Amino acid sequence: MPRRRIYDPLTELLAAVLLVVLVLVVDRWQFSLAVLVLVVVPAVLLSGRARQIGLAITLVAGPLLISSLLLHGLFYPEGRTVLADLGVARVTAEGLTFAVRMGLRMAVFTGVLLTAAMTLDLPDLLASMTHRGWNRKLVFIVGSAVGLIPHVALRGHRITRAQQARGLVVGRSPLSRIRALLTVMTPLVIGLLVDASERNRMLEARGFSSSVARTSYLPDTDSHRQRLARRGMVVAVAVFSAAWLVVAP
Repeated sequence: MPRRRIYDPLTELLAAVLLVVLVLVVDRWQFSLAVLVLVVVPAVLLSGRARQIGLAITLVAGPLLISSLLLHGLFYPEGRTVLADLGVARVTAEGLTFAVRMGLRMAVFTGVLLTAAMTLDLPDLLASMTHRGWNRKLVFIVGSAVGLIPHVALRGHRITRAQQARGLVVGRSPLSRIRALLTVMTPLVIGLLVDASERNRMLEARGFSSSVARTSYLPDTDSHRQRLARRGMVVAVAVFSAAWLVVAP
């Protein structure tokens, strides 16, 4: 069941971006873990799409975490505490610690951004940006970026079902899964490229590059309080980040 929307989509998207900025600035594993446990996990559970978002986070953050463990765990140049000597590579405690810290931050980034992207009401977000007078090209870029993940997931699911109807069988062996993934990825990528080309022609035919004022057919869901709150959030994060970078060792 979709969650009940309280704030304007622009406010939610800005909150997600500022949270990522805070995690980057603070750079403490304790803070990243607190954000993951106290913000990301409850947001996913209350989103109404916990399964889809959890799967998306796993698919994005999982390979990044594995590559971080392999890269820093085996080839960390500053490592001194050797846990296992593999000849060309060394497993060090410092490398594993750094890999886990990086993996934790990547989990926070992907969790925050994917949760925001997969729960935002895209038409309301674009309408809010249009009412605020944003540049139309910037509105299109933001809308495309936010709506890309759900669009890719839905299209991938449809292609998978179509391939299975044609006889695609996904076995348990890694080779079978890789073959099935390639069978789905090829038409998915080609279809996305074709869609991008057709969308470009459609936009130009409808006067997207025109300089006249845009009109939105959706009502403005934003409020004066939320606009003030967004400005306050940006100022607060900027002041905190500057103070942290000056004071923190």
